[in-house]
Amino acid sequence: MRKIKAIMLLLVVIIRLAVQWNIEPVQAADKYIKVGDFIEYIVKQMNWQVDKTSKDPYIDVAIEKGILKKGDFNDYSVYLTRTDAAVIANRLDELIHLKYGYPEDVYEFLKDCTLFNNKLFYSTEGKFYPKGATRETYPEEQFNDEVVLSLMHKTFQKKDLPSTGFRTKYKYIYDNDGNILKRYMEIGQIPLDKISGDVDPFDKDSEIIKAWNIIHDGERQVKAVLEKRISDIKAIPKSKREAVAAIVAKGIIKGYSNGKYVTNREFRGNNKITKKGAKNVIQMVLNPKTRSKISPDGQLIRTTNLPKNAKDYPYILASFPNDYYEMKYSFMLLDDYLTGKMRRDEYAYPKEVDYKFLYNNFYHNKLTLEIGKYGYYDEMLSNVEKYLQHIFNVDYRTVNKKWKEGLASSLSFYSWQDFIYEDIDSYVENIKKNRIVVELDKIAIDPGAIYESREYLRVRAYVRYRVKANDMNVPSDQLIFGSDISNLKKSAWREEIFDIFIDDRYEDYIYKLSPTPFIPLSNFAYIVSFK
Repeated sequence: MRKIKAIMLLLVVIIRLAVQWNIEPVQAADKYIKVGDFIEYIVKQMNWQVDKTSKDPYIDVAIEKGILKKGDFNDYSVYLTRTDAAVIANRLDELIHLKYGYPEDVYEFLKDCTLFNNKLFYSTEGKFYPKGATRETYPEEQFNDEVVLSLMHKTFQKKDLPSTGFRTKYKYIYDNDGNILKRYMEIGQIPLDKISGDVDPFDKDSEIIKAWNIIHDGERQVKAVLEKRISDIKAIPKSKREAVAAIVAKGIIKGYSNGKYVTNREFRGNNKITKKGAKNVIQMVLNPKTRSKISPDGQLIRTTNLPKNAKDYPYILASFPNDYYEMKYSFMLLDDYLTGKMRRDEYAYPKEVDYKFLYNNFYHNKLTLEIGKYGYYDEMLSNVEKYLQHIFNVDYRTVNKKWKEGLASSLSFYSWQDFIYEDIDSYVENIKKNRIVVELDKIAIDPGAIYESREYLRVRAYVRYRVKANDMNVPSDQLIFGSDISNLKKSAWREEIFDIFIDDRYEDYIYKLSPTPFIPLSNFAYIVSFK
């Protein structure tokens, strides 16, 4: 009898295990969504009519609407990946919201324009000419009337304002011999109270200028995500990378954190996406207000657990801790600020240092048509990173002419002068004698943390580094070029925040915004802020 009971108990256990083994894979599989089910969900959310007599009614209507393309999938019963979810979601977003809110032809036209002195300049290279025509065969007047003005009126002319003041004329770029190098179409809107005027003055707040800014800022954001913000971008097929970057830039799919002070995130595009995740993606396409916030340079913004002085910044990055933002600004260490005597126009918080501020105060006299809106801004940030990469990447065994030239070029326009190289050569002599190695682990720069202190810009940067040398008891500028850093310890990894000194407002003497070697790189403000 005992044997029978034991056998019966064993059978019960086996049956339970068998049932569990059969159910668990089904439960795991049900967590994810298949391509066909994802398409069906979208079609139902959009209330698109389907042909019920069709074999694949939801697939057919998705192809008809353009969110699915023939050949995208060989089998609609496979599980949807995060990459394919992004591609389909981006097509849906562009179908609903267009490209930044503008028709395809307007988007393409304004994307190819340059903004200079509140005017748009379109390089007439041929994209918008009628089929078979070129700028040599198509009369300039016809291009003006039939292409440019037609496009502008169609999109920006208001019913209650039949005359919107659009003006165009040609501008030519010549070489020294008077030959035309490039031809531009100058385009703008004149304020309605000055409608009888010539091309000038253009309205800097016109609808076409606003549209240009929206499109170009959006394109810059997507480009930044594509080039810098997805750590595993190479695991995504090339044909799908731009759509993935766009969906990340729109804050629809965030990706996964790579840690503190890391300026990119992992997308994991080959992973299957859950049903819940896939539906959330579509809901964020349909409801833009629910999307995550993304910085102009494509980084994830956080809106909770903010630093005490969050109001000083235009945004707070998700991967940057509060210490980074709560560090004092250099002007706060000046005596006249502490005594309340410093004029308010002598300093500016990061939230105030936007493009308009930089343009008005630093480089509006230096911009040219060929440089473009963000030319000096991009050069400034590029030079700061280049500067840090050089001074924190030094090895006495490998330092060479290329390294010296790279450091000199990142400093200031004086880099061609002998005394810059004299300083660098003196430093190189010291590192070879002392067998110095400066090893860099990480640099992180937040463009939203740029501020002004007494007419000088400061760019804040996080650096993790360490120094090795035979003798650490030497001045810090012999260990790290141009530095005044206290308490350097041999082989010890250090994490510090530096405010990189940038050239000032004296435009007649400054050719580019870049770090200067005359103010040492110091950790004084960092130490004072957190002592």
